[in-house]
Amino acid sequence: MRLSVSVAVLAAVLALGAARPAAAQAEAEFVWVGAPLAEALYELAEATGLELVFALRLVDDIRVTGRFRASDDPDRALRYLLRSTGVRAERIREGQYVLIREPLNLRPDIETTREAYTGTLDGRVVDAETGAALMGAHVWLVDLGLGDVVAYDGGFAVPDLPTGRYVVRVSHVGYKPVRLELDVFPDSPRLPPTVRLQAETLEAPDTPVVAGPDPPGPTPGMTELGARQAAAIPYALGEADLAATLSWLPGLSRTGGASGALVVRGADPTQTRYVRDGVPLYEPWHAFGLFSAFQPEALSRVRFHRGSLPAPLGGGLAAVLDVETTDALSGDTLRTLGLGAVDARAVADVPLGDRVGVHLGLRRSVLGPILRPGLRAEGGAWVLDPTGGDPFRRGDAPTVAFADADVKLSAAVGAHAHVDVAGALGTDAVRIDLPGAAGGLDYGWRTHAASARYRGLQGPKTLVSALAYRTGHRATEERRFPSAVARTDQALVEHGASVDVDRFVSLKHQVRAGVQLAHREVTGTQRRPDGAESGTQRVAEVAFYAMDTWRPAEGWQVQPGVRAEVRVDGARALSLDLSPRLFARWTPDADRLVVRAGVSRQTQAVQRVRDRADGRYALAASRWLLTDRDVPLARAWQVGAGVEWAPSDPFAFSVDVYGRRSRGLLEPLAVPAREAGVVPADLLAAHPAHDGRAAGVELAARYGRGDWTLGFSGALARAQVRPEVGGDWRPSAYDRPVALGVIAQRGRGPWTAALRLDIESGLARPDGRRDAVQVRASAAVGANATAWGLRWTALAQATARPRASSASPGVGGVGLPLATDPRGLPGWPIVSVSARW
Repeated sequence: MRLSVSVAVLAAVLALGAARPAAAQAEAEFVWVGAPLAEALYELAEATGLELVFALRLVDDIRVTGRFRASDDPDRALRYLLRSTGVRAERIREGQYVLIREPLNLRPDIETTREAYTGTLDGRVVDAETGAALMGAHVWLVDLGLGDVVAYDGGFAVPDLPTGRYVVRVSHVGYKPVRLELDVFPDSPRLPPTVRLQAETLEAPDTPVVAGPDPPGPTPGMTELGARQAAAIPYALGEADLAATLSWLPGLSRTGGASGALVVRGADPTQTRYVRDGVPLYEPWHAFGLFSAFQPEALSRVRFHRGSLPAPLGGGLAAVLDVETTDALSGDTLRTLGLGAVDARAVADVPLGDRVGVHLGLRRSVLGPILRPGLRAEGGAWVLDPTGGDPFRRGDAPTVAFADADVKLSAAVGAHAHVDVAGALGTDAVRIDLPGAAGGLDYGWRTHAASARYRGLQGPKTLVSALAYRTGHRATEERRFPSAVARTDQALVEHGASVDVDRFVSLKHQVRAGVQLAHREVTGTQRRPDGAESGTQRVAEVAFYAMDTWRPAEGWQVQPGVRAEVRVDGARALSLDLSPRLFARWTPDADRLVVRAGVSRQTQAVQRVRDRADGRYALAASRWLLTDRDVPLARAWQVGAGVEWAPSDPFAFSVDVYGRRSRGLLEPLAVPAREAGVVPADLLAAHPAHDGRAAGVELAARYGRGDWTLGFSGALARAQVRPEVGGDWRPSAYDRPVALGVIAQRGRGPWTAALRLDIESGLARPDGRRDAVQVRASAAVGANATAWGLRWTALAQATARPRASSASPGVGGVGLPLATDPRGLPGWPIVSVSARW
């Protein structure tokens, strides 16, 4: 039996924890003759297990006569007991009733307004990590079939509910739904509860996803893990960088091992699509892939989809990295300043009133005083080491500089919508003076994006998003010879728009559909001493998608979807392309066990090709090609399955298997006849279409005890390609059959530390041999402190780099476009400091 008392109304809540044994119930009998109604209700609730909610004032001075045997129906017994009392039992759900005064039997001395026995279920829904309000979340009373949609400030309210306890389900797109029990009391002085949702960690059912609004950076050396995130150890030593975190996941690596763009399951890095606030970004990298263009402090959420993709996502055969920046609408002002050996950065989220906020982010490289670029001749090519040069050498040393900036203005529009207007710009510049009178090389890159986005509720169950954007990438390459200059320029510009609709149909179905429009243009010019040439491509694309998130039973989620794409080349429409997708997930224990599987068809209409045979180097001289009537569409079928199991709190592991079959991949010829220029036909001739296949097994494990966290990440995989016209299968440029990693992290008080060891197979050479096995060891120590009103973080890192190999294969004669050193940061300690307030 349970009794609760509120401030305004004395209420009694009667419940039984367990039914009596059957033998005892067979003999139980209650007889009431002129007994107080409250006493009879207590005994009936204790005998039957009914949960009764009523105000004591409602039954005061009421006496009843009746009888109850264990064999009687409890619901009928309750109605019989209340006959002719002027009190009625309103059923809330199975076994639970609230008692109210009959409208036709009013007594002036008893308060019979609805406020006497009803209340409002209210509260807030926020992000568990950032505290940001989650506008559009659904709050659903499971047993009553009604609820509310969260407003822009995170608040919800369901009024006029009979007092009692309710099972409530809270959900939001991209977050793990939760079930909880909330109480409703009339005129309660309590503070409304705050429901905190964790970011969804399994967006694509066949792969683990790094999710959460706070990527590595503020916490030195390590970050807390969720129980099911066996692979998601957000590891970043030295400079905080998102790519360093993602490279820990099994099946992921970087083009150079320690640095370079992300390689997902052996696929070329250009098969990974990058999206920021809904806008695609092309080549978001700095210093030849040493760092990504995403500042961790500027991100509110990171989703990494690899393998099979949900229907709304397109444009990446291997993976999609989707990030959201902060919007400053949470009401808190947050500023960060950071200085390290590589860059200086600043991030600020500043509210401009109750309904407007602005986000600002700035970063600029500081290479030179501590880390200085170096240049060496190796294997017939000039090799640039962005951070490994002699810091005391001046004169003809190369210069590497990069910078990026982003701004986002957010405003709440009405109670259930807001608008974002954003822009981002990233630049890189490299100048190299070759020894002697050989001339020099100048490279420049610029990535830009601008967008306007609306998100709002249209009715209680429909969320609408609309986006318009412009994005692009421009690359410039200039070679300075003693008597002439050769220059190549190529630019990719994309204009696009999209409309997405999420419809919360019921507790079992959430439907999402949308249309996406894009117009892309690639222009290129090349001027050489022996002549000039130019090339242009223009292609428009229209994509439609529909997806249903279906929960047929407790613990099950099935997500069927389809994506349709049509491309227009000039006045000619290319064929309709359909990509079906299907995912399933079973979670018998959401905190312990997850089983998932998925299959999908994916396409990619923008490919980047290299004009050198040794494609594993991140060469500056790269070109864009668009799918048109001549350039084939890259397409792939993906299938995958996996399981995550946390048998105990300190231990969790995951196992994934996958397969991929691709067509239309543009791969370079083994021995190109000449350097490809910017004309699409010449680029296609130098990079004919290839088939691809990949398969692998991935394992991740985590064990945490006390201050220690231990992690393991491993993959056994193969990735191969062959010409579509026929030929033998050969390893792809980034095929690594074996990759293993172990990490140990410890945090005590303000101090944290991490050790990491990576062992990877060498990459295949064009002559069929493989490079030596790569072994890398890294260590980091960090500390947090508060001083002068600021929260300070200091990080120090050291990496044991392998020696530079003089026998490394070349990419052409010395003086041609250079390769970059893949070994990452140098081996001596590097320190960075940041402050927040």
